[in-house]
Amino acid sequence: MRKVIVAAIIAAVALTLAGNLKGADKRKVTLWSFAPNNVEEYKRRKADVEKKFNIELELQVVAQNAFVQKLQAVLMDGKGAPDIIEWMIENNRILNADPKKCFVLPLNKYTGSSASFKKVPAGRVAWVTYGGNIYGLPHDVHPVVLVYNDTIWKSVGVDMTKIQTWDEFFEASKKLIAEKKDGKPLHYALPYGGDGLNNTGFMIWQQANAPILDASGKPTFTSPAFKAFITKWLAWQKTGAITAWDWGNFAALLANGTLASYTSPDWWIPQVNLAATGSTEGAVSALGGKRTKQADVKYQFRIRTLPAFAKGGPVTASWGGSFMAIPKGTKNPDFIYKVAEFLEYDQSALKVRWQSTSMFPPFAEVWNDPMFKQPDARFGGQSLGTLMAECAGKMPKVVSGDIFWDAINDFTQQYTEIASGKISIDEGLKKAQEKTMQRYKDLKK
Repeated sequence: MRKVIVAAIIAAVALTLAGNLKGADKRKVTLWSFAPNNVEEYKRRKADVEKKFNIELELQVVAQNAFVQKLQAVLMDGKGAPDIIEWMIENNRILNADPKKCFVLPLNKYTGSSASFKKVPAGRVAWVTYGGNIYGLPHDVHPVVLVYNDTIWKSVGVDMTKIQTWDEFFEASKKLIAEKKDGKPLHYALPYGGDGLNNTGFMIWQQANAPILDASGKPTFTSPAFKAFITKWLAWQKTGAITAWDWGNFAALLANGTLASYTSPDWWIPQVNLAATGSTEGAVSALGGKRTKQADVKYQFRIRTLPAFAKGGPVTASWGGSFMAIPKGTKNPDFIYKVAEFLEYDQSALKVRWQSTSMFPPFAEVWNDPMFKQPDARFGGQSLGTLMAECAGKMPKVVSGDIFWDAINDFTQQYTEIASGKISIDEGLKKAQEKTMQRYKDLKK
């Protein structure tokens, strides 16, 4: 009996030690993100991720306005750095064509052999590719479509499904703006901030095959292609069919008919909810909502690809988004890459992401799932997911680089002068080129 008791005690001690050792073997993996909504998703998946990789996953939200400075500080200090970061594509300030100057590691050796990464659209990967180095795993794809008020456009004799190019769109817009009150059109074709390559201008520019940087990262503002784009864009703006982009009143302007259409990535689509359903609540579709009674809805809305800048050209673009990357100095980046890729591209999680946020996933493997083909009541039963998939697969590849976002800001300063007539297009492009080229030279010193 004593031997049995002793044996039981030894076994219990052994199990306890084994459990402790197993816990000690767990690696702590820290992820910094600027996006609280994304972190909420990772929290819901935390237990599954920890079990799959035998890790302790620590999730931290870092304020957007302090993210880059904090990351730079911990990298310089050599301690306290995260294993994975999730950061914004626009104005990212951490990527560099030269890996020695970049905050994060190139991922080419992983992405090149990854079956999952091959399913991410090349047009989306371009945003995190600098100098041939792929630095991030895109979290989203944000395809841009045209949302339009079918009721208003048809009331002036325009069938938007027949429009092929932006030239045709703005020609048709003459009918739209013909009806006026107090000298101003009752309806406008598009909103725009009037600030160079931003919002609507940024999206349509991506369709024009008029890069602002060449493959080496040098600015190309004075190229014939870019001048042709700006010349045409200014002419469209002067038609009177474009009104101000009003972030705070966007939904109301759609509801009262002031805005007859807008270019939109997935995350801005819900602005139409009030106009299309009478409700400002989340996506009204097979994703979970219900349309209000027909009598409560004044207008019918539809969706389509963007008109092309030139016939046969791209019919979509992208705006916004984030990516995951691995900071320099991370231990065992081979392992960490697997964790990051699972967080971004696990198929079951991507489906939940679409259901809960209407964010279209950058992973072609799931696009054929019936979930993405459901009719959307906001758009007369059209399938938003099907259109998003079509656009994601056709997304143009933008040439990005070290000075890309500074170049956009430099051009914006000149654009206001050009649009006001204070300087000519050639003068403005020359000034933008000179300022941005100096940035390039300073960066290469």
